Amino acid sequence: MSILLADDDAQLATFLSKSLESEGYSVHTALDENTVLAELERQNYKLIILDLNFGQTDGLELLEKLRSGGVETPVMVLSARNRVSDRIQSLNLGADDYVTKPFSFQELAARANAILRRKSDPSLSVLRVEDLELDPVLRRVQRGKQEIKLSPKEFGLLQLLMRHAGETVSRQTLLQETWGTQETDSNLVDVYVNYLRKKVDSFSTEKLIQTVRGAGYRLGRPAPLRNGTTALHSQQAALSINPPAMSIADHAAPIAQPTVRALIHSVAHDLAQPLTSVRCYLEMLALHSPAAPPQPVELKSMEQQTDRAIALAKGISALARDGGFGGEPWISLEQLFTEVLNEFTVVINSGLLTVVRRWDSSMQVTGSLALRQLLVLFVSKLVGRNTRPLTLTVTSRMKEGFCDLELRWQCTDNPQNPVPDAPAVFVKDLKHVHEIAYQVGGELGLAEGQPQLTLRLPVAPKATPGRGAMR
Repeated sequence: MSILLADDDAQLATFLSKSLESEGYSVHTALDENTVLAELERQNYKLIILDLNFGQTDGLELLEKLRSGGVETPVMVLSARNRVSDRIQSLNLGADDYVTKPFSFQELAARANAILRRKSDPSLSVLRVEDLELDPVLRRVQRGKQEIKLSPKEFGLLQLLMRHAGETVSRQTLLQETWGTQETDSNLVDVYVNYLRKKVDSFSTEKLIQTVRGAGYRLGRPAPLRNGTTALHSQQAALSINPPAMSIADHAAPIAQPTVRALIHSVAHDLAQPLTSVRCYLEMLALHSPAAPPQPVELKSMEQQTDRAIALAKGISALARDGGFGGEPWISLEQLFTEVLNEFTVVINSGLLTVVRRWDSSMQVTGSLALRQLLVLFVSKLVGRNTRPLTLTVTSRMKEGFCDLELRWQCTDNPQNPVPDAPAVFVKDLKHVHEIAYQVGGELGLAEGQPQLTLRLPVAPKATPGRGAMR
């Protein structure tokens, strides 16, 4: 069985491909979109495993492109996003399964097997209606993130309703198909539908099991009313309402909590990547006991993944922190970066991150917590989106009463090796980083196609002389 693994995290992709090959699969790894498309032209794969954090934009765009282009190969999505809306969006765009990180490798292999079995037997396909999912192979029912335990009869009744989703199924049909009886005066259907309602609909505002008076039952959203609305408000519609724009009247104010939560969620998404690698590696060691001693290159890789995970966890802690820094209105660049880089000592000491300082240590910029959090986010995203050792060069220049702070990164081992450019690293967070930069009285510039960004910041009216000019 041939599998195409689309993941731009080279270390995780290499490990997963080796693990899947140990289970008897033939695996080809694709690190970019062009390779995925070329491989699908070259070979007929049985399964595509697609990381949603793939490429410079989003794996969902590639999934949509594949389906619109007529590619019918089953797709298993890997993602650290565990919100129900993310899962629903992926499934609606054509994904056959959705696995959240960090996951167990045994679960990943079992799900791959289940998808391939369904491919050969359509009756085993997973049934989905809105956020309700029924897996006939695993005999599992789930609504959103809530697993639902059903009796065999309840499972059979729900399966029948889901196979006829959107259609009205008569009581006689439900009796015949589920219980094998044609009794006309039995209330079995009504009793078991009531059981299902308590288990499927009781904890959600979106009721899926509808009664069609005098006809039977239907599974799906409420029928449209004459004015075009529905009997119940859709949760998705509520989520689509954009919140009011953040007021940025005072650039010394703390970052709004919704923005902080969004940034924490972004870094947590990156954290799932190294955690997945470490978990799967330890699991494979335990499964193959007694096993050959781990190879030095594997141990080095796992050490780096662990260091990345520790650094990202500390980055999350720093983003969530609402105090602990000095309260002075101005701070020297030297002190600012010392405080920020203290959060990343584990990757600095291990050589995963080398910082070259080319700033004027006497220059003073705003001492606001928001600026520290913004810089913590920058470094966290670089660590999270790169698996190879990086050199980060920070340069400061005075220009028209402002400080232009330039951050440029490159591969430490070989500066010619490509690394993600600024838009690719921060694309999911652009709205928030621009807001924060404006909030501290600055402006952010991302170099398209270049691993570089520039943050323009106001400087103190009279900078305090430091101990040196350039370092």
